[in-house]
Amino acid sequence: MDAETKSLTSTRRNLVIVRAGDNSLHRGWGADVSECEFDLIVSYYGTDPSSFRQPYENRVDYKGGKWDGIHALLSQRPDLLDRYQYIWFPDDDLEADRATIEAMFAKMRRLDLHIAQPALTLDSYFSHLPFLRCKSFEFRLVDKIEIMAPCLRTDVAAKMLPLFKESMSGFGLDSLWTRLAAQNLGRSAVFDALPVRHTRPVGVHLATAMLKSGRTPHDEYHQLASQYGFGEFFPLSYEAVDRKGRRWRSKPMIGLRMVADYLLDRKAFRQVNRLMKLLWRLLRRQYSKSVDLSQIILEP
Repeated sequence: MDAETKSLTSTRRNLVIVRAGDNSLHRGWGADVSECEFDLIVSYYGTDPSSFRQPYENRVDYKGGKWDGIHALLSQRPDLLDRYQYIWFPDDDLEADRATIEAMFAKMRRLDLHIAQPALTLDSYFSHLPFLRCKSFEFRLVDKIEIMAPCLRTDVAAKMLPLFKESMSGFGLDSLWTRLAAQNLGRSAVFDALPVRHTRPVGVHLATAMLKSGRTPHDEYHQLASQYGFGEFFPLSYEAVDRKGRRWRSKPMIGLRMVADYLLDRKAFRQVNRLMKLLWRLLRRQYSKSVDLSQIILEP
């Protein structure tokens, strides 16, 4: 692994690490601007020796999946966990801009969050409906954060780091990293007012890479689920703040508002057929499922 990160000499407290292939969209994120409030590391899994060599990109090379690649980088550069306060780990096929990314970091500090993510635009490819932007809300407190674009406080990343090593897909990590503290309520959120767009179908590169390794994302999920005793991955929104600054504390009412917003904007959805199948599931779980944010102690 090539671990040259020569331009990381700023006093910025925010870092973005992207596992990037040749079609990565990170050059649209604004890290090349001198006023940018975050540093960028491009962890490259492609084969072109000339790609992503701009000084601000801080390219490092590592084959494999997203999370084992992040483990390799942070294990070789543990100083990054000391230098920065928050690290965003986005997929490389996200359309985002500098203002959105910087606002995400700022809001995490203001709310004292351990982990969060931007919502996805309605025309995004998606895995989990509750992570799509709900226009009524500024943000929602949620019990899970998905692997596509999590932003972690560095002490949380440090606790999770040993689990990254054996995870190409990240499946199962997303049920753990919101539950590491003694008190986890109010510490994880999705930012509806700060959406990004997921531009490609979910998991295409991952499936190809994992097939060569003889592993599957579901194998990795079931291994962690068995080890730590968690079940189905379905994010619940248990509190929210709307665009007028009002706080919502009723899970069922938040669910109803989400369903109403999604229905009103259904023509904007790229995957509208999936939407109609998932709305009832969302509403049923918002009514019937309880939030479990009890602490999980990771095994050494």
